[in-house]
Amino acid sequence: MRSAGVTNIVLDPGTYPYSAGVGSTIRNFTKLRIAAIENGQEIVGYPLMGVPAVVWMEGGDEAERSLREVMLTSALIGRYADLLLLKTMEPWAHLAVLTLRQNLYTDPRKPVAAEPGLKEYGSPDRASPLLLTTNFALTFYTVESDIQIANLSCYLLVVDTGGIGVQSSVAGGQLDASKVASAIEKYGVKGRIDHRTLIIPGMAARLKGDIEDATGFEVLVGPPDSSSIQTFLEKKWKRQ
Repeated sequence: MRSAGVTNIVLDPGTYPYSAGVGSTIRNFTKLRIAAIENGQEIVGYPLMGVPAVVWMEGGDEAERSLREVMLTSALIGRYADLLLLKTMEPWAHLAVLTLRQNLYTDPRKPVAAEPGLKEYGSPDRASPLLLTTNFALTFYTVESDIQIANLSCYLLVVDTGGIGVQSSVAGGQLDASKVASAIEKYGVKGRIDHRTLIIPGMAARLKGDIEDATGFEVLVGPPDSSSIQTFLEKKWKRQ
């Protein structure tokens, strides 16, 4: 095929509905990849196409067939499919598939991390509160979401802990007073606010004294759960 000038090739091993045996579909996809990688058969090394939409040929109501389509799609993603054709347009179905696709090919040895730095939310001014978190993706996006839902105007200092969460990074030393002090200097925190008060997560409470000594900031220990940030600020934060 290459000698004929055909370069854009996709292989369709065949996708069978549930009634015909999902196992056959999975085995065919797997065998093709084994043949290409372990046995060196270059001719079957092209991208593989699956058609989960075939489940709509079977019986069942729309919700049931959408679920079967998502299940088959997920199985094919885990078995080397490069192109998938779906019929359903249900948002929940595509959310499940996209979430799997985005997380399947990450390195399990490397935590998923957000970009460190000084983030702004709402319309912060020089008297707005300064909060701290780590750059573990799940922690950061949860904290960010809770801040936005509460419609807060504040600064969030995201410290680079190598993508490790608050509790683990405190225990492992990835988050300590020197890291916080370095982040304050690196991201120009002192030039953005007039006060010298830093709110740290409740799970980092043990670092309070060390951070105060290293930075000269007064440290307030915030809630262990970011969903309580709004309540905490209403009770504890006084504009400087």
